[in-house]
Amino acid sequence: MNPEIEKLFRAKKLRRVRLAALPFHEKVRAVVQMQQMAAPVLRARGKQVRVWDLPPSDM
Repeated sequence: MNPEIEKLFRAKKLRRVRLAALPFHEKVRAVVQMQQMAAPVLRARGKQVRVWDLPPSDM
């Protein structure tokens, strides 16, 4: 396999391991961030979107 592609696959695997190790509340915050990023696109397509409401971070 191409060394550049192998490097990409290793980076992808490492990122997945790091994300899996996050505490639950950080995973939820990541989901909310993705919802916020996707909401304008979905609304522009006429979809009804509701982004979860989270309290401010204590950290």
